Amino acid sequence: MSFTTDVKEELCAVTDAKPCCHHAMNYGLLLFGSSFQSSAVSISTEHEGTAQLYAKAIGEIVGQPPAVKRSEAGKFSVSVDEAADRKKVLAHFGFSENAVSQRINRANLAEDCCSAGFVRGVFLACAAMTAPEKSYQLEFVTPYLHLGDDLLNLLQDLEVVPKMVKRRSNYVVYLKNSEAIEDVLMKLGAQKSALDIMQVKIEKDIRNRANRHVNFETANIDRAVAAAMVQVEAIRKLKRENRFDGLPEELKELAILREENPESSLRELGNMLSVSLSRSGVCHRLNKIVEFAENE
Repeated sequence: MSFTTDVKEELCAVTDAKPCCHHAMNYGLLLFGSSFQSSAVSISTEHEGTAQLYAKAIGEIVGQPPAVKRSEAGKFSVSVDEAADRKKVLAHFGFSENAVSQRINRANLAEDCCSAGFVRGVFLACAAMTAPEKSYQLEFVTPYLHLGDDLLNLLQDLEVVPKMVKRRSNYVVYLKNSEAIEDVLMKLGAQKSALDIMQVKIEKDIRNRANRHVNFETANIDRAVAAAMVQVEAIRKLKRENRFDGLPEELKELAILREENPESSLRELGNMLSVSLSRSGVCHRLNKIVEFAENE
């Protein structure tokens, strides 16, 4: 299943504590379905639970829920076929038969608590989410500009700042901030999904830190190996040219140790000397050896 499906499964199981919030949820679900006007009240969705909830909402208004149909492609659809029933549905949410319903009628959100219920219905009807393992994005898609504008403004009641963009013939209200998405899911009742996003973020952060540490250590090792190769070659060059014995005794001792222990760190070499030397002291002496080899 997709992450969107997981979230919708969780949201379908939410029970509103107050009738006003349940009314608002039904309104969001119907208003942002495939069609909400006198000529057609319907929804088409890939999520069976959403279709069942849509049919139940219609049944609460007209007395009998319409059938949930499934296409050969696996999509679920619900349609209010009778004109009289469509008229009842529109009237239930404050619209006359000929009124333009592609705006949010705030009268259906009686209390401040109703915004979350309404947006839950909207999510079920038209939202999609990217799996958090890939990226963080929550989208609400509608073909109506003013409906998109109204939703964008309403989402601000949930203390988030969405954006809207036109994509082909649709308007997409979206969030890309992971914390904002988590907050919205929490307020809609999808606590588990919000926690799943948080867990993925923590795992990503741990992996990124580990990778940065490994990359840092790898880079350090590569630099150390390259430096050791330069030092060993300098020592061998001095021997080939019979200049090795011309090194000061303290450099000669270190040169012998470096050639015999090319994999050892500077600190380890310092501890091998007859008189221990710090890492920086070893580095300084090795640089002197390389400089001596280069000055023919």
